[in-house]
Amino acid sequence: MKTFAMMNMKGGVGKTVTTIQLATILTNQYGKTVLVVDCDGQCNLSRFYAADYIDDMTVANVMERSCESYWKDNVQLVRPNLYLLPASRDLYRLDLAAMQNGNAHINALRNFVEVVAEDQEVDVVLFDCPPGFTAASTAALIAADELIIPILMDGFSIEGMAEMALQVESMRQVNPRLKVAGVLINQWHRCQAVEQGEKLLREMRLLPVFRQVIRRTDKVPESTFVKQPVMDYSYRSAASQDYRLLAQEIFGEVPDNGSL
Repeated sequence: MKTFAMMNMKGGVGKTVTTIQLATILTNQYGKTVLVVDCDGQCNLSRFYAADYIDDMTVANVMERSCESYWKDNVQLVRPNLYLLPASRDLYRLDLAAMQNGNAHINALRNFVEVVAEDQEVDVVLFDCPPGFTAASTAALIAADELIIPILMDGFSIEGMAEMALQVESMRQVNPRLKVAGVLINQWHRCQAVEQGEKLLREMRLLPVFRQVIRRTDKVPESTFVKQPVMDYSYRSAASQDYRLLAQEIFGEVPDNGSL
C-alpha cells in the first residue's frame, strides 16, 4: 500500500483538486482501491464527495482515539473503490489542544493506516492536508511515505521552497520513510513570469520537481461547482490530460484500460 500526503505551507495551490484527480484516475483507470483522508478543518474534500455527509467518525476521532476498532466503520464509500475518512471542525479544537498542552496524538493516523494496510484492501492512501503544520497535517506526514507539493509559479512560492525543504528534513526525524515524490507546478500557462519561475524552480534543485505540469484551464474551477472530478466533467481538457500523465509519472505504470 502506498501513502501520499498533499502538502504546502500556502493555501490555494491545488492540494484538494490534485487529491481528487489522482483518486479518480487511480480508481477509474488503474483499477485501484483508494482511501482519501481529509485533514483540513474546512472540510472541502469531504463536502466535495458527500455534501451532506454525517461526521460521526472523522479524522478528529481517529486522532483522539475515539474511533471504531474496525477501520471500515470509520470511513464512507463515496464512489466505487473510493473510501473517504472525512474531516470536521473538531480539527481546529485539536490544534488548540496541541498548542495548550501538546496533546495531539500525532501517531494516531500512522497507526490507523497500518491497520488499513494489514487488511490489504486499499492500494493507495491520499492525505489532503491544510496549509501549514497543524496537528492533522503533522500526523499525516508521520503516516505518509511520500509527499506531493503542489505549487503556483509566483515569487512567494519560489521563496518558500527553501523553508519547505527544511521542514521536510525536520519531519524525517520522526518519519524516516518520508520522501518528496515531487513538487507539482499547478495552473501553468505560457507567460514570461511562469516560464522563468519554472526554470528557476528546476535549477534550484532543493526538491525534486515533477516533469509533468498541470496547465491552467477554466474546467477545473467549473468542475468544483458541480462536484465532479475534472476527469468526469471534461475528460479531454488540458488539465485532465495533464493529471493522467502525472499519474503515470508517479505510479510508473499504464492504466488497466490502456487509456491516457
